[in-house]
Amino acid sequence: MLPTVMQFSGYDPENGPFFDELFRAPGRPRPGLEALVAGIDGLEEGVLRARQRAAEHILLNLGITFTLNGDAANDGAERIFPFDIVPRVIIANEWQRLERGIKQRLEALNLFLADVYGERRIVREGILPEYLLETCADYRPQCRGLQPPRGIWCHVSGTDLVRHKDGEFYVLEDNLRCPSGVSYVLENRELVKRTFPGLFE
Repeated sequence: MLPTVMQFSGYDPENGPFFDELFRAPGRPRPGLEALVAGIDGLEEGVLRARQRAAEHILLNLGITFTLNGDAANDGAERIFPFDIVPRVIIANEWQRLERGIKQRLEALNLFLADVYGERRIVREGILPEYLLETCADYRPQCRGLQPPRGIWCHVSGTDLVRHKDGEFYVLEDNLRCPSGVSYVLENRELVKRTFPGLFE
């Protein structure tokens, strides 16, 4: 649960084995994030929690929910997608580096799929055992020889990124089959604009 007011004074970003994305040292926001910290600092008591609740209410009313398979405690009940009213900001130079890396990764994944459904050089050269490919539940033999327009197999990808305590981003997994998270990202962005327009700006 969110506190009624965020108190950055006295907060130590170096108090645990994690990378703090907002502060580089006590009382010192990371470059480019000063306005965000000032905006949160300037909120009156209770505003942050009220806006979080309002955002969650909007998510529920819009039907932006999901279910967890095998969640016996909730009997498969729908729950809203987790939403944090405090925006996670990635500064421009970090984003440019991430963008280049993700584009490179998607190009590699497209080339991989083109090969396993095409020439299969990866199998011939002993990099990927054929049995591994043939026994994969998601392998589609019907796609052998298929040549999609522009060679694009992955039209939308959900690349799950995590930030390690060393400050670097790492790829947790790639979701190519059904990256539903893309819609959540777009809705979250719209929601922050509605509930926190000044802070979003």
